[in-house]
Amino acid sequence: MFFRSTALLTLAALAGLAMTANAATKAAVKADPAPAVSAPRTGMHRYMVVRTFPAGALDGLDAAGKKQVNTTNTGKDVRWIHSYANADKTKTFCIYEGPTEQAVRDAASANKIPVDYVVEVPVVLLPR
Repeated sequence: MFFRSTALLTLAALAGLAMTANAATKAAVKADPAPAVSAPRTGMHRYMVVRTFPAGALDGLDAAGKKQVNTTNTGKDVRWIHSYANADKTKTFCIYEGPTEQAVRDAASANKIPVDYVVEVPVVLLPR
C-alpha cells in the first residue's frame, strides 16, 4: 500500500509540473516579440542591401524624403520593407523586395543612395 500511494503521489506531482510547464510555455508563446514575416509577393524576391553613408547623411531623412524614395522605388517595382542602422547611422542594413537584384540596384541609383552590396535572403529563420 505504501508503494502504491507513493507512486500515485509522484505521478500527481509530475502531472502538476507538466501542467505548470505547459502553462508557462503557452504564456511565453503569447509574449513572443518575434514578428511574423510574410513571404514576398509572387514573382518577387527579398534582398538585404548594405550601405555606408557619411556621418550625418541620414539626419535629414524625414517623411517627405521617405515618400520620395518609395515613389521612385514603385517605378522600378521595388518595395522598401524596413532598415536597421548602426548607432551613428553610417551603416544601414535594408530589407527590400523586388523582381531582381538589378531592379533593387536601379532603384537605389535612381534615389542616389549608395549600395555596398546586395544579398538575396529568401529564407527567414525565427528564434522560436
